[in-house]
Amino acid sequence: MSAAVDANLVAAMVLPLPYSDQATQRIRAWKRAGVGLLAPLLLEYEVAAILRKAVVARWLTTDLAVEAMGQILALNVQCFPPTPDLHEQALRWAHRLGASKTYDAHYLALAEQEGVELWTADRRLANGARQTGVPWVHWIGQVETSE
Repeated sequence: MSAAVDANLVAAMVLPLPYSDQATQRIRAWKRAGVGLLAPLLLEYEVAAILRKAVVARWLTTDLAVEAMGQILALNVQCFPPTPDLHEQALRWAHRLGASKTYDAHYLALAEQEGVELWTADRRLANGARQTGVPWVHWIGQVETSE
């Protein structure tokens, strides 16, 4: 069994965000249950960018950001390299969502391709996907934390 995750969700494990507890508990529960985590390769670049923004905002020092990146990489998220089909589907998802960029759409495209649920800490992404009739996208803030 697997679940797709986005950069916002895994970054919430190492940053003080309103949904950090939910994200941490969900990921730990998946790890205990042997659920594999999937993401497009861009997850690693997005996480690095999120951590850098946290340094600039003075939430973290550079050393803590490096440590946090190590913690996230230790989750062993299976990162899928881009393919022409993944890009095509991401472009289609971006169109469906009315998005000007395809970053989030790549997560949707991968989850759809692999037949797994997508879990996100991006409420806008989850709501947008739900409005297209997709039941397999979940916002972490709407999930109970007791597992």
